[in-house]
Amino acid sequence: MKFIFRKFMKKNVKFTVFLSVILVVGFSFYYNLNKNIDTKYLTTKPIRGDLTNSVVVAGQIWARDLVDIGTQVSGEVQKLYVKIGDSVKKGDFIAKIDSIKQKNEVEKKKAENQILMADLNASKISFKIAKQKYEREQNLYKKGASSKENLENALNNLTLKKAKIEQLKAQIYQNKIDLDTAMRNLDLTNIKAPFDGTIVSIIAKEGQTLNANQTTPIIAQIADLSKLEINMQIPEGDLPKIKVGMSVKYSILSDPDLKFDGDIVKIDPALSDLSDGKYAKHGMQNIQSSGAIYYYAKMFIKNQENLFKIGMTTQNEIIISQSKDILYIPQNAIFRENNKSFVKILKDGNVLKQYVNLGISDGIYVEVDNINENDDIILQNDESNKSKS
Repeated sequence: MKFIFRKFMKKNVKFTVFLSVILVVGFSFYYNLNKNIDTKYLTTKPIRGDLTNSVVVAGQIWARDLVDIGTQVSGEVQKLYVKIGDSVKKGDFIAKIDSIKQKNEVEKKKAENQILMADLNASKISFKIAKQKYEREQNLYKKGASSKENLENALNNLTLKKAKIEQLKAQIYQNKIDLDTAMRNLDLTNIKAPFDGTIVSIIAKEGQTLNANQTTPIIAQIADLSKLEINMQIPEGDLPKIKVGMSVKYSILSDPDLKFDGDIVKIDPALSDLSDGKYAKHGMQNIQSSGAIYYYAKMFIKNQENLFKIGMTTQNEIIISQSKDILYIPQNAIFRENNKSFVKILKDGNVLKQYVNLGISDGIYVEVDNINENDDIILQNDESNKSKS
């Protein structure tokens, strides 16, 4: 039994020694083989130039001055003097409303005025006669030739004649107001342009009867196309970044390569649905139906060459911040450790860690300091399966 055990141990010791030698030789071979293979890194050099942090949003062109041309009088549209696209001057005729009712009212008030004036003249004559009679009764009463009753009757008659004159004067004044109103209503049957502009919409038709008793019927719409604005839709998440006065570069869909410059002049205080008059009293309905909240930022633009049209869609790049003549690198070259940022620089085959301060970013590149233009910066995406330095 002892012989068998010793023989077994002797064989296992030899096997263990043999296996150990094989492992040492294999590891040495693998180490020396990999030692001769150069580690490859994907690197980039810093770029010197300008970097912009911006927000890109959609917008729509609208007229700053767009007015509904309506009528304050009821009646049939007898004539339309304009068509869509016509340029008009302030005071030009837009439409004519049937004015027979208004003309009759003017003539009626003129006739009433003539009657009242005639009554006034007659009352003045009666007053003059009553005054003479009263003065005569006064003289007779002083001489004892007339009674006190006759004197009082003459005074009462004089007072009535004077009151009649005052009443007629008030009626004439009221009639003048009524006549002015009637003449104004007659003038309102001539629909005129409120300012220089372009007819952008015609709602009414010739022969259509309009009722102005409850609401003001709209005949056409006029806009000043030389002064436009862009309503930019700002997502709720970007709103805190946007300020009045920020620069904007914008383009239209028909020519996206042609860029224009502008500035934000106003940011609406409420969400776009409320600005458009579409916001329900119970606001959660708006959130659930649209799924997103937007606010309007406005920018005034000129339209000297008539390139822009109402309703055009624009792409707007709002400049949040800008840095000029700085060094910047791809964002995937930034490493982080203990709330600090650093880059890895490949120099003479060695990887060096360099802590940096970050500046503005455009979402792809980021501004950094503490590096040189000729540094070879290791990109983070190539660092997988490599030990960190």
